[in-house]
Amino acid sequence: IYFVLQRRLKKERSELALKESKLLLEKELDKTTLSSIKAQMNPHFIFNALSSINNFILTNNQLQASEYLIKFSKLIRLILENSTMPLISLDQELEALKLYIELEALRFKHRFEYEIVLSKNLDITSIKVPPLILQPFVENAIHHGLMPKEGPGHLSIMINEVEDRLELKIKDDGI
Repeated sequence: IYFVLQRRLKKERSELALKESKLLLEKELDKTTLSSIKAQMNPHFIFNALSSINNFILTNNQLQASEYLIKFSKLIRLILENSTMPLISLDQELEALKLYIELEALRFKHRFEYEIVLSKNLDITSIKVPPLILQPFVENAIHHGLMPKEGPGHLSIMINEVEDRLELKIKDDGI
């Protein structure tokens, strides 16, 4: 009986250790997910977006305030939805990117125009990319290239499939 009880005790301790390990891994995954969401939702961008909405309201530009708020809420919804997945379709990525660019264009009083050029036969619904992979590069092009430029600017995003790779080019005519 002693050996049977000892084996049973070892087995229960082993199962308990496995459960503890699983809980620790789940806790780490939750922390990583939260960090990912925080990283994707740049607090500086959110502050600027809300400040822009406030400015539109203060200047009695209700139509622009409403347009901006609708686009901002759609972008936040997409960021939250996409942040739970390691990869999303290029189509979903481009939808979020367009909303981001349109918000920045409104915020900077349309001082730049943009285009997204896709190569022919590119199936953007089946190509998978990490969420918000393009946004930081586009943000840099807008803030450090186009905004310091005198006069209107142009932003171009080109996406091509080269052999078995996806080629993403971001160009601006800023400084």
